[in-house]
Amino acid sequence: MSQPEAGIVVLGAGIAGLTAARLLHEAGQRVLVVSRELGEASRVPEPLLNPVRGKRGSVAPEAEEALEALWGFYPRFTPVRQGILRPVPQSERGAWQARLEGRGIPHRWLEEGLYLENAGWLESTPLLHRLAEGLDIRWVGVEHLEGNVLWLEGGQRLAYEVLVYAGGASGAHLLALGGRFTPGSVLLTREHFKQARSYGVYVAGHSLGGSYLPHQEHYSPHQIQPQEVEWLLSGAEGLLGYRPEWRSSWSGVRYRLDRDYLKEIPGGYAITGFGSAAYFYAPLYARRLLARL
Repeated sequence: MSQPEAGIVVLGAGIAGLTAARLLHEAGQRVLVVSRELGEASRVPEPLLNPVRGKRGSVAPEAEEALEALWGFYPRFTPVRQGILRPVPQSERGAWQARLEGRGIPHRWLEEGLYLENAGWLESTPLLHRLAEGLDIRWVGVEHLEGNVLWLEGGQRLAYEVLVYAGGASGAHLLALGGRFTPGSVLLTREHFKQARSYGVYVAGHSLGGSYLPHQEHYSPHQIQPQEVEWLLSGAEGLLGYRPEWRSSWSGVRYRLDRDYLKEIPGGYAITGFGSAAYFYAPLYARRLLARL
């Protein structure tokens, strides 16, 4: 039997995979990242780091721990813009405040709405490149898994000791993880929004985002549809009072496993399935993965 070529193989170079690989690398582990490309769905231009989600104001599970972990990690690699304004209607503010009672999430109510002081946003592409610096990465697709061997495109094989699957939507079939696949898009605006605002849709930096199409049972690539553009612009009008000009768009497919974000799989672990909250939870769950390994 051949000796493993790699100690820990991290399959996927999105935010979960690169965060995990970076922490493992810094802990002295022998890590190899395998991915077809950098980022994939994690290249959403300006993701929010948002502990209070949706139009109902649901407080994210483990929000306090996730905020502590992300603020301890991301600023080492990229600027993080602090604060998100949620322009909640007056009639709904009591219910939102009730959900925040007893939670350690810094916030205050302004005339415009709920200001989340410890939330924020960042630019994804510079962060992904910084996280990848100095890591051992093999840019190649994976055809299938067999025991402790990855079969790569072109007939290559790669034996490993431990597998960390962080491949998101496009590779979930390799492990038959199930889950939901949700296409969505972001419009890149001419205007730059220094203050992140979110209610229905969100604006941050040059991004107008928040579109979700119906869940799919299997992964397939997504391109923006005319109804998405109209939905986003209509949402922006409600959020801002006008429709911002846009110059291009980004589309991707979010992968969701309903909080089963770190699970044992044959030969290792899967750290995946965060949906639109990948940037919010990645440092926390990468830290938990490191503790297990």
